[in-house]
Amino acid sequence: MPKLLVVLFLLFTPLVAPAADWNQWRGSSRDGSTQGPPLVDSLPETGVAPLWRSEPLPAADNGGWSSPVIEGGKLYLFAHKKTKVGDSDLGPTQFPWLPTDKRGGMSAEEYEQYEVNRRDEQERRAKNFRYDETVYCLDALTGKQLWANEEKSFYTRFPQSTTPVVGDGRLYVAGAARVIRCLDAKSGETLWTVRLPGPFRDEIMQASPLLVDGLVVVSVGALYALDAQTGEIRWRFDTESDKASHSSPVAWRHADQTYVIACLADGETVCLDLLTGAKKWQVDTMSSGSTPIVLGDTLLTYGSSRKGGLRRYDLSPTGLELRWNYQRSADPGSSPVVVGDYVYVQGEKRLACVNLESGEAEWSTTLDRERPRYTSPIAGAGKVFYTFESILCFDATPEDFTPFYDGKLSKDGVLATEEAYRKKLNLDELEKTAEGQKEAERLRREVFEKSEPLACASPALVDGRLYLRLRDRIICFDLRRP
Repeated sequence: MPKLLVVLFLLFTPLVAPAADWNQWRGSSRDGSTQGPPLVDSLPETGVAPLWRSEPLPAADNGGWSSPVIEGGKLYLFAHKKTKVGDSDLGPTQFPWLPTDKRGGMSAEEYEQYEVNRRDEQERRAKNFRYDETVYCLDALTGKQLWANEEKSFYTRFPQSTTPVVGDGRLYVAGAARVIRCLDAKSGETLWTVRLPGPFRDEIMQASPLLVDGLVVVSVGALYALDAQTGEIRWRFDTESDKASHSSPVAWRHADQTYVIACLADGETVCLDLLTGAKKWQVDTMSSGSTPIVLGDTLLTYGSSRKGGLRRYDLSPTGLELRWNYQRSADPGSSPVVVGDYVYVQGEKRLACVNLESGEAEWSTTLDRERPRYTSPIAGAGKVFYTFESILCFDATPEDFTPFYDGKLSKDGVLATEEAYRKKLNLDELEKTAEGQKEAERLRREVFEKSEPLACASPALVDGRLYLRLRDRIICFDLRRP
């Protein structure tokens, strides 16, 4: 009788599949979405302490904006850092970067010349620094560093920020100056290094490599496919413009054949045969910075202008057919995420839920953020996370915008709501007087300064654990529901 009960239990109990790793930019399916166990719906008033915080790691202007990836219980991160050599005082720059509102009425021609001068100046100043790129490997459960592979690198006018891809015991990273490297994922040993042909001065190449069917596909202006075992170049696809796109290539499988789809710097999207690199079609989708999403025979692209907007296409080996174009949102680098029959997209201080079938917005809300750009939302277990300045978690539902929490990080890594911190620091009482307001601001700086998630870097979500890159380290939270 006990044996019969065991058999019946096995027959009628659903098997729980192991959680998928997050082994590349935007997750295992390159769409920013995963499943995993149920997650908490709220934060306790005392906040949530991190499962772990890593040792300091370089990031931002001195390390780049690469995102963490997780494979087989290990976390991998790429950093591109500079170190000053010599004691010479460089002084202030004569041609600093100017945002649009600081260009003082420059004409297009004047600003173009200003950028030439700025590029020349930065290249001269770069000679006072040494550039290195490092791949770090941490234990994903403890944050302990297992190894680090450091190689001499090259100056780029913006830190190289590609995200590695891991598979079959190997890690692949696209470094500065068109250098592609393959590492042993267990030991960190460099297995091969290839410098792709083509011009290079200080160009920014931020697209992350794609590993599919034994090939590593990289976008560095031109598109290349390399043999994953040897690094041998299998094919090359030249684009009309040699300018590199920040959009990462994706794979599309159709009728037992695999294709590569990539958004190019000029807004064109191209479909190539994976094995030969032969072009199947090329269409102007007005998307160049966002990574496209493939769902069966559906393609989603997202543009940096509202004219491009969010688009849904029907895919075929002969071309694209536009189904709809949602034009109320745009972003130069953020990629949307799909949960069920709905797309969640960020752009221009907005979050929107768009019906995948109709292209109509189910809801839209304004973000209380200063300049949210480039950061991509992710999703898991029916929840969407947007990690710019804070950690916003909301319900993946078309009914209405339903936030579960909007958590801030303190310097010691505790995740709690603004309301909880205001109560803990007694800010409501302090802000009643002018002197108290000064003290409140001092306390806020002391608690929160430089503790927010790193903008542009995308978090990883594996088995209910959220991995975030901060300005100076990696932090991990266990968000599984008890």
